[in-house]
Amino acid sequence: MGTDVVGTGLPWVEAIAASFPEYAFVPFHEDELGRLVEAHGSLVVDDLAGVAPVAYRVDDGTTYTWRTAPGGVEAVPGDADAAVLVELSEATFSEFLHELLTATGAVQTGRARVVRGDLTDWQRWEPAIRALTTGRPIYGPGVWETLVDRDGQPLDLARTFTVDDDREEMRHFLAVAGYVHVKAVFTADEVARLAAEVEHVRSLTTPGDPFSWWSVNADGDEVVTRINYLGRFSEPIDRFCFDPRLLHYATLAGSELRVCDDRLDGPMVFVKHSNVVKGNGDLGWHVDDGIGGHPVMCPLIQAGVQLDHADAANGQLKVLAGSHRYTKHWCRWGEEGDVPVVALDTEPGDLTIHYGDTMHTTPPPTADGAGRRALYFKFSEPHTFDWVPAGCHYNDALFRPDTEGRVSNRATTWSEQTTS
Repeated sequence: MGTDVVGTGLPWVEAIAASFPEYAFVPFHEDELGRLVEAHGSLVVDDLAGVAPVAYRVDDGTTYTWRTAPGGVEAVPGDADAAVLVELSEATFSEFLHELLTATGAVQTGRARVVRGDLTDWQRWEPAIRALTTGRPIYGPGVWETLVDRDGQPLDLARTFTVDDDREEMRHFLAVAGYVHVKAVFTADEVARLAAEVEHVRSLTTPGDPFSWWSVNADGDEVVTRINYLGRFSEPIDRFCFDPRLLHYATLAGSELRVCDDRLDGPMVFVKHSNVVKGNGDLGWHVDDGIGGHPVMCPLIQAGVQLDHADAANGQLKVLAGSHRYTKHWCRWGEEGDVPVVALDTEPGDLTIHYGDTMHTTPPPTADGAGRRALYFKFSEPHTFDWVPAGCHYNDALFRPDTEGRVSNRATTWSEQTTS
């Protein structure tokens, strides 16, 4: 597998980029950007009001500043008025525009450097840039009017389905809301066997290995919060990747989807713990292409087999309904604004399906003694298998130390601050 050797810097991104037309730096700013603003500028005018300019500088020193304008955005040579300055290669700039790398991914892999301002200042521009280049609107309260059923009535966002419910109804719900919750797909015996396999794998997983994420709790204990490629230690879980029920529900999103058993982390498990103070044990609002790769991996489906009861007390999945259809700002818990935040209460044997590009989170459990486990199996289209090598994932970049020296597989590298 490539996670610890090949994947951390994501060198295969350059090979993927060869399949996309290159955005040459000067022609893009002099010609193409104006055409994009003419087509999609109305999507970003309100979002960018009052936002400080950002500048990009490539290797030969050529620099352009993006600033707000009556039509949305304009670019001017130089960086004198830019609050944010990003240095990157012309190739990385093109990869960024194509969503092969996000701002986070470009910095995390060492392809870009924010030399004025900080990463969050660059990220503030990102939804607008995506809206300009793709025509996808920016997520906000306007989503409410789109959350309707096949009769045009408001969706019941807390709705659950059973295995006997109409498949087309489920398909529509998933397409509109970005998630679907199906009750009692797996039996108690099946859940017990899978849970036993998870515990077997957990017993063989150690801090610092390149296939797991670790956190530290308030007692100072280092606890595993995510284990990737479970099939390394569990043949039954490896076989379960191909359970027809997983495919049946994953293909609500498209008939060509297939299970990512040998890449994109393979079969993996999340384990929730109470009182985590370091590490990625409590993931804030995020998307699964937060490092990059939207056109490479999406549509990406996460099929979650619930092994334990999930509610606020032991750390449940929450989603922003409909967000998969939009570009999105990063937000913190409690700062979502007037958008639909949906908490999924689940029972052992339930199956949750959500798009990787649906903004989602697993907040800290509100009770002590949490230990909820959820098995996840990813499904993607054939092009993902053509582009992402076996054993690799965009998230492998998280095993590369960030600017503060933090890595996901060893929480002792994190500061004393609690995560959020």
